Amino acid sequence: MTTKHYFLDGNTSKGYVSLIQYVIDGINKIYVVKGSLSSEKTKLFKKISKHFEQKGHLVQWLHNPSDEENLDGVIIPEKGIAVIDGTARNGIEAKYANFIEQVFDLDESLNKATVVKNKNLIIQLQSEVEKLHQEAYARFANGVEIHKKKEELYISAMDFDKANKVTAQLAANLFHDVSIDGEKPIVEQLFFGAATPKGAINYIDNITSDINKRYIIKGRSGSGKSTVMRKIAKYGENLGLTVQYFPCGLDPHSLDMIIIPSLSVAILDGTAPHVIDPTRKSDEVIDMFELCMDQSVEAKYDQQFDELQVQYKQQMKEGTELLQKALEAKNKLEQYYEEAVDSDLLNQKGKEIVSAITN
Repeated sequence: MTTKHYFLDGNTSKGYVSLIQYVIDGINKIYVVKGSLSSEKTKLFKKISKHFEQKGHLVQWLHNPSDEENLDGVIIPEKGIAVIDGTARNGIEAKYANFIEQVFDLDESLNKATVVKNKNLIIQLQSEVEKLHQEAYARFANGVEIHKKKEELYISAMDFDKANKVTAQLAANLFHDVSIDGEKPIVEQLFFGAATPKGAINYIDNITSDINKRYIIKGRSGSGKSTVMRKIAKYGENLGLTVQYFPCGLDPHSLDMIIIPSLSVAILDGTAPHVIDPTRKSDEVIDMFELCMDQSVEAKYDQQFDELQVQYKQQMKEGTELLQKALEAKNKLEQYYEEAVDSDLLNQKGKEIVSAITN
């Protein structure tokens, strides 16, 4: 089987946002792995993933937005199993203590005396990592405010009646032969992308690889892309269909994609920073700018748009640079833990954890 790639958490304009509650809802067994070394936890997650992949199960990888090469956990949906990093800021252990199958702590393999010896440096670096993240969130918040100014200009050219007709036609295409079954729909949420130290990263193509039909919504800021998706998703829920929501990694109050699994349909925002163009025969583009806006708005506000775009890019650049610095500080922090590791004990602990979860 294959793996699907997501982000459980996000570095957003609203701060650190976790969607852990939406993951936990459909899980029967929650395993929590704690530990100060991200790389060691990631090795464990990948070993667990490999075990279930070899048995033919789909595995969902949850990447860490502050260090996307490391994982915050893995989910095996068919088995109802989630293995989640308990030292991440999602607060899983405190929120879901009564539902956790087992907690494992890799820090049991650390020499405590060595850790204590470097206590002041460790605390200093922990504070630095948090401070840099908060500064990055402030830049992203500035970027969203600038983006809203662009939206206001574009919205002045919006024909909302036409936008409603686009939504109604799309709903008719999707739901014309769907009957209400009376069952409560399942609502799922994850991020398909995130602001990371390497910039904006997304896994749209991976997540939609087995989806038969993709509606790629193009358009400018304020052209109603998120609104169309939200309305279609609500129609689906009202019909008793499971809907997967993918909030924007920068502004989690906005939607960037929905998937309706039973229809094998995805509707997604195909504009920057996650430009998606049609690459499959079944892909269909819906251009809200062409369909619903007076396009003369760009000539009218040409200079303002250019100025706002420069300001926006600068805030995104500064935010990304701050995440890079935070990652550098985190890597320095983890070096102190690496010095304190008893490798034999760590390996033994790792084997015990993998065995407990996979057997």
